[in-house]
Formats: sequence, C-alpha cells, structure tokens
Amino acid sequence: MRPWSPKRAKKQQEEGPRRCYLMELPTELLLEIISHLTVLPEAALALTNKRMFAISGEILFSKSLRFSRDFAPLFHHYRNGHNFFTPRWSFLSLLENSRWKLCSKCLKLHPRAAFPSKELRRKPENRTCNIGELAGVVDLCPCKKLTFRDKLDLADQVRVRQVTLNALKSEFGNAVSDRYCWHTCTEQYGPTELKTSLFPELNEDNQLVIRTEYQLTTESGQVGKEDYMTPRFGCAHRSMDLWLSSVHQTTVCRLFDSSCSSCQRISVCSACDTTLKCPRKSPFHSEKSGKATYSFWTQRNLGGTGPAPDQAWAVQRIHPAEPSVGVENCNELCPWTIREHPALSFAPSIEQEIIDPGIGNQPISELHTYLNMI
Repeated sequence: MRPWSPKRAKKQQEEGPRRCYLMELPTELLLEIISHLTVLPEAALALTNKRMFAISGEILFSKSLRFSRDFAPLFHHYRNGHNFFTPRWSFLSLLENSRWKLCSKCLKLHPRAAFPSKELRRKPENRTCNIGELAGVVDLCPCKKLTFRDKLDLADQVRVRQVTLNALKSEFGNAVSDRYCWHTCTEQYGPTELKTSLFPELNEDNQLVIRTEYQLTTESGQVGKEDYMTPRFGCAHRSMDLWLSSVHQTTVCRLFDSSCSSCQRISVCSACDTTLKCPRKSPFHSEKSGKATYSFWTQRNLGGTGPAPDQAWAVQRIHPAEPSVGVENCNELCPWTIREHPALSFAPSIEQEIIDPGIGNQPISELHTYLNMI
C-alpha cells in the first residue's frame, strides 16, 4: 500500500530478486483474502501486478471510484471541499507520485508538466493546473462529466465528424443526417424515469453547443414535487424538475403550444443563458401506466475551442461551486427556486388553447363516449 519510490526500486535492485510469498498463494486463497478488503485497498492491490489485475481489475470500474452519477447535491449550498472526501479522491491521492499530480479544479491526475512550479508545492486540495482558475467540471448527465480538456477532445471529435459528413453529403446528398447523438442514458429516480440524450455541435462562432433532450416520465401532475424529484440539473444553476414546472405553469398560462412573454423569460437561465424549451407543454398521458411523459430540451453553450477556457465555459461549471452563492443570497440561482409568472392579460382562444389541449389529454375511450353522447 506504500507508494513506490525510485529509492525502493534501487534498493531492490541492489538486494537482488526477492520472493513475494503472497503471489505464491493459489488463486482461491487470494480471492478469500480480497473478499475481506474494502474498495480502496482492493483497487490499490489490483494495480500492483498483472496477476492481481486479472483477479481484481473489475474493482477499478466501481461506481465509488468514478464521478458520482448525481455529481452535486440537489441544493446548491454545498462546499467544494465535499469532493475531497469521496472514495474517488482518496484513491487518486494514493496514485499521486512524482510524475502525476492531482488538480483540485479538474478533480483528476495530470502529468507534472501540466502545473506551474509554485502549484506543485501546494496541497492537492489547493492545487490548480495550467488551465488556471477557470478550470473545472461541467455536469451534462448522470454519465458524462466534462473537464476543459474533455471539452476540447469532444470539439475535435465533432469537427472531424463534420468534415466526414461534408464528404458524404457531396456523394449522397441530403440523405446524410447532421444530427449527432453522442450519448444517451436512462436513469430511475424512484417513480420517475429520466431519459437523456446529448447532441453536441459547433456553431458559427466555433463554440461547442450541447443540446440535451429529455424524456421525463412520472405520475401525472407530480412533476417538481419533492417525492418525485430527480437530482439532475438543467444547468449549473437550475434544478431541471422545478425549471420544467416553472415553464409548465398551465394553470396560469393557457398557451399550451406557445409561450407568453413570462414563459420566455423563465425559460432562460439568467446566470448562464442556458435555455429550456418544451415543444408542447401538455404532456403525453399513457392510459396503461397512468403516467405522464414530458418531452423538452435544454441548450448550453460551453464556450470556444481555444487553448484557454473562457467565461462561457466558466459559468457552466458545477465544480468548483461559486463562492458567492450561499444560503443567505441564493435567490434565483438556487435550484429550488420556482419562478412564477402572472396570468395572461387576455382571454385564451377557445379552439387552439382550450379545446385542443383538453382533447389531447383525454383517453381515446372517453372521447368516443363523449362523441356518442353528442
């Protein structure tokens, strides 16, 4: 478990080859010994040699050694130090040596050359890589967390794909689709199921834009309620469920297929300009399950693809947390905030805004009964 050092290696060369009695044990006994270890000792043991890696290598894929799927707490009043007490950070601390150092902003190991000399003298919890104070982690979905270097890799991937698409279009025309689904996943939060799909693209200003499409299925009328809440963020500042329920105030705004001026204001995060759009406010109701499915999407700008991060990237980070946000001054930056908007100043039209959405929410059997009565 002690870190390997050049001095220990030199000493072993001078003393000659030494027997490792543990490696002489049969695999059955090794498995019995490993069964009594916790995650960190077993992961460290798996990296000692090829045989132990073959026996215990699967532990390195443990969820506790990865970024948490729900990276930040549901509320925004948390400290950056919370990330320095996770099993993942403890394991990376064990792997830190003279060649690899931890970065407190990226929460990853970087080569020594990635740090200024003065930063190498700092503790890991205070150390920052060459990217600077704008380094950090952006939370996209339960599976995908991007550091700035990850963002540059994704931008290169999108750029190469675009070049390939242009060549295919010249050969096959419009039959080639431009949409690129980079990742999709489904997560269950109690009675609520959330399907997430990520569509990255480079805009005209060579900035990486992520369109995230959601399908949220929950009990009818329960979106945004505490027992049905999902801990996913629509952006770094807004809880997705409550943001959706803010835009989805159909008891106040009867424009089911469009948005009033208040809806348009609410649908944009004032901190990072991320937008949340609902193609249709009224959800799809399933007769079989009795649940409602909301389809909506968010669009986030992760900034340019230059070698240094910009402010557009910085405001999207979930880590490090903004030091200015606390319990006393959270206001609308708090994910728990539901933004209200006033009722319409005009009467909704009977056909498009009342009858059509009302029919769309009723089961087909009830519609037939109603028509027969007429």
